[in-house]
Amino acid sequence: MASFSPARITGFFLNTLAVIAPKFAGRLSFYLFGLPLRKRKKPQELQYLATADLQYVRINGKKTAVYHWGFLGPIVLLAHGWESHAGRWRKVAPLLVQAGFQVVAVDAPAHGRSEGRHFTMLKYADVLRAVFQRFGPIDTVIGHSVGGAAAIWAMGTLSPALRPRQAVILASFSSLHYIMENARRLIGASDRLMQAMDDHIERLFGNRIPHYDIARMAEKLTDVEALLIHDRHDRVTAFRESETLLAAWPGARLLLTEGFGHGLTAPQVTSTVLEFVHEEAVGC
Repeated sequence: MASFSPARITGFFLNTLAVIAPKFAGRLSFYLFGLPLRKRKKPQELQYLATADLQYVRINGKKTAVYHWGFLGPIVLLAHGWESHAGRWRKVAPLLVQAGFQVVAVDAPAHGRSEGRHFTMLKYADVLRAVFQRFGPIDTVIGHSVGGAAAIWAMGTLSPALRPRQAVILASFSSLHYIMENARRLIGASDRLMQAMDDHIERLFGNRIPHYDIARMAEKLTDVEALLIHDRHDRVTAFRESETLLAAWPGARLLLTEGFGHGLTAPQVTSTVLEFVHEEAVGC
């Protein structure tokens, strides 16, 4: 007897629902795809987060956890990825502070200590845009995975005067379409279900999925120096997504690594990021 994964069972249910009640199926699918697990923090992550100046900023009616280390020098904003939290930066943040930077890190909506149950990249972009406006000028933004995509979207919707000078984007994707196609394959979604979800996104945000093209936003960022880093063997997001961003982003650089995975937490990556941030800061 064939066995089915929970994802495939969910897909079968949603595909059936899309035939009977497509509007409800689109709304339910969108909601389910945006439910992150709040992973338990490691002791060392908790210890480092406890050293921060923590404040809660209300953005779009929800409390967002904002951590601050160091109070002198240019500000570096850190944006973590899906099902992560600000503690993932415990190895990077202290080195930035030692190098003379202030560090501001956030917990994304529905992640870490921030309020909410449902997550979207656009909600995250709203949070980052608010941080740019309230804590700026931000000198550098470093974003991992969806944190990188949200940072690009936020920068593209800001006036040039509020954008950071530089950005480091780790293992990000180039469009919402890419994420939706991954979701389609995971659950075996039918064309009818994907159409229903696209319809729901248009009702909710005013545009269909193709509108949310991260690479198109990157084209606007001619004033932001960018370093893109991606591992060739990333099993979560294909490295070609960063190649797409590279082609769109004027003046961006791309570093392809080998064997560091999606997380890109290896010391070699951290050193490269620090060198880029310090080099650009000194050269400004």
